[in-house]
Amino acid sequence: MRLSHAVSGPPTDTPAAGGPPAADRVDWPGRLMRALLVAAVSAAAGWLLAPSAAHRLPGPEALGTPAPATIKADRDYDIVDEEATARRRAEAAAAERPVYHQDAGAADEAVARVHAAFELMRDEERALRDDGRGARDAAALERRYAAQRDAFVSRLQVLVRDGDLTALGTTRFSEVAERQLADLARGALAGLVIEDRKLLPAAPDAGFVVRTLRGGRPEREQAFADASQVRDVAEAREELARTAAARLEKEPGAVRAAMARTAEAMVRPTLVYDQAETERRRYDAAARVKPVAIPVKRGEKIIGDGERIEKRHLLVFDGIRAQRKGEDLGSVRIGGAVVVALLVSLLWRFARRNVARFRPARRDALLLSLLYLGSLAAGFLGFAVVDALHERFPYVPAVALQYLVPFAAGAMIVRQVLAAETALLFALAMGLAAGLLAGQSLAYALFATLTSVAAAGLVRNNRDRAGLFRAGLGVGLVGAAVVAALGLYAGRAGAEVLLSAVGALVGGAVLLPIAVVGLLPVVEGVFGYVTDVKLLELANLNHPALKELIVQSPGTYHHSILMGSLVEAGAQAIGANPLLARVCAYYHDLGKIRNPLYFAENQRGGENRHDALAPSMSALIVKRHVTDGLELARHWRLPRVVQDAIAQHHGTRHVGYFWGKAQRLADEGGGRPAPLDEALFRYPGPKPQTREAALVMIADACEASARALEDPTADSLRALVAKRINEVFGEGQLDECALTLRDLNAISGAMVRALEAIYHTRPEYPDRRRDDGPAVHLVAKP
Repeated sequence: MRLSHAVSGPPTDTPAAGGPPAADRVDWPGRLMRALLVAAVSAAAGWLLAPSAAHRLPGPEALGTPAPATIKADRDYDIVDEEATARRRAEAAAAERPVYHQDAGAADEAVARVHAAFELMRDEERALRDDGRGARDAAALERRYAAQRDAFVSRLQVLVRDGDLTALGTTRFSEVAERQLADLARGALAGLVIEDRKLLPAAPDAGFVVRTLRGGRPEREQAFADASQVRDVAEAREELARTAAARLEKEPGAVRAAMARTAEAMVRPTLVYDQAETERRRYDAAARVKPVAIPVKRGEKIIGDGERIEKRHLLVFDGIRAQRKGEDLGSVRIGGAVVVALLVSLLWRFARRNVARFRPARRDALLLSLLYLGSLAAGFLGFAVVDALHERFPYVPAVALQYLVPFAAGAMIVRQVLAAETALLFALAMGLAAGLLAGQSLAYALFATLTSVAAAGLVRNNRDRAGLFRAGLGVGLVGAAVVAALGLYAGRAGAEVLLSAVGALVGGAVLLPIAVVGLLPVVEGVFGYVTDVKLLELANLNHPALKELIVQSPGTYHHSILMGSLVEAGAQAIGANPLLARVCAYYHDLGKIRNPLYFAENQRGGENRHDALAPSMSALIVKRHVTDGLELARHWRLPRVVQDAIAQHHGTRHVGYFWGKAQRLADEGGGRPAPLDEALFRYPGPKPQTREAALVMIADACEASARALEDPTADSLRALVAKRINEVFGEGQLDECALTLRDLNAISGAMVRALEAIYHTRPEYPDRRRDDGPAVHLVAKP
């Protein structure tokens, strides 16, 4: 079925409103209010998020004195223990083995010098032979040897006694003698030879490192566990003397002694301590040692009230001051305020542009701001209480007690009075701020965010106070799972993880619903919001206002109950709040209690009091039921949303019957009729502002007209509903609410089905022809 005329045609999401586009209307007061709220919330949040000042920590002068108060860490710190760090670095440097350079070419170099020196002398012998004087001229040869003494010493690079040179000359510096001297020098210079054993490490068992040099460049490196393979120069010379005595026993004593002394003179250290390389390696080893840090967690007690201040306490205080050095408390607060301002502003702007159902009014913005700031303040105080509990029960980790703070309360309250999208955005903003408040803890930010999201989801469609505790239990279980997972991920001890999970469970299952139950009535009363719990209380037909209505205006009461069925069906069809629509329908005509007999549904016996009144007076009385209804609604403290429905359910429509009557009387008066004041016959408004109020207007027109139908068939009801909706739409009464043409078609179908259920046809039962016995007369007691 399609609505005819203006409402007919294919369903569309085009708004039924006919006013100017919302984009053309800039709400400057609203923008100013939001800017002021962001500034106020950010400033207050910056103050709450800033840590306490570090200059209050005791200094070195307090050593040995009692602490003036209990001092706890205001955030997580890693305090560097300078003494322990220096000690470990010194140990690392000392553990680095000393480095020595070994001249691996020393033996070969000595052999080469021996060869060069002996070759020089052999050249002299050859020269003498070439002169024809012959090698048998011993005196001449000795003179030539003596003449080349300096050259011989220069090539051999050791001092040689004259007697030793003469003794070597007796061998004619033969190749055999050369090999004998070279072997002695090579043997003495082989291996590791140090100048003096006193130059070895103080603890030789610690070992050392030998870098082999060849040609002045490192060739290889070898570590030695001890100095057993090292000889000093004296030991090498002693060994050489024994070797010479053994190998040269057949040589003349003078020759043997000359070779031994010459070879001993060639012995030099082949192992030299490399101080520069050793210091470099020890410096690198010390640099690789990380600073020894003392982890101090947020809320951890550093010293108790009255405890004596010791060096370890001063170490922590100095570390805190060092980490806070350069921090200005004012700049910290400004930074926190800017972070919160960016967080709130970006989320708000994103939601306004991309989330269709995020359209908060000024009241909503004020509520969100106060809840956000109140949650931060409650968290600030909650952490202070946690610190006190930790001092009382030190065996319970402070991090476990932090999870008792019910940060999810704000999101749970928001979800009960605003849309789910708004609650989700609030949960994100609240969770991140909670992480900052908990000492910039990412783990706590995840916990607060996820539990807030769970709270917003689990409290959906809550219809009683007990439902809050059921939702709280679910939030507690989610929190326990999150905390356990984070604890396992961080590698914490099983006992700490268990206690943290228990804290999250207690905070969600007990403290969270208690906080929400206590705050929700305040939010409802101060801001005029109405939750499903409150609506269920108002939908109770034993409510004093409805009991008064059924006594004073029974016809109006039944009309309102029937309307409740119509608006509930319509709300379900378009996704509005069925419970809110039904409650608004119950109370929309509450003002008829004051003058019930001036309304047709309450008149009996054919008497109509309007017959004796002028149409303008009748219209005034009829319109009066709106203002009377508002007065009675305030008397019974009905929520603002119900009061709005009372004021808007007629919009600015005419009091149709009396407006038509006035026009007929004016036409029948003859002559030129006096102009009628249309304002006297029009309701003051405003037009419906919400879908629920629009449903009440449509249902009011449809139910009253359906009651007047002589034959309420399905077709007649369908035509009637379409006509009434077209009238309301055509008069522009739906211009200011968010109904679309698709919604109007859905409302039409739902209300037709509801009216068919109410005014269905009944079978005609035949009369029973039997004797019912004598009539029974009821006699009233005097």
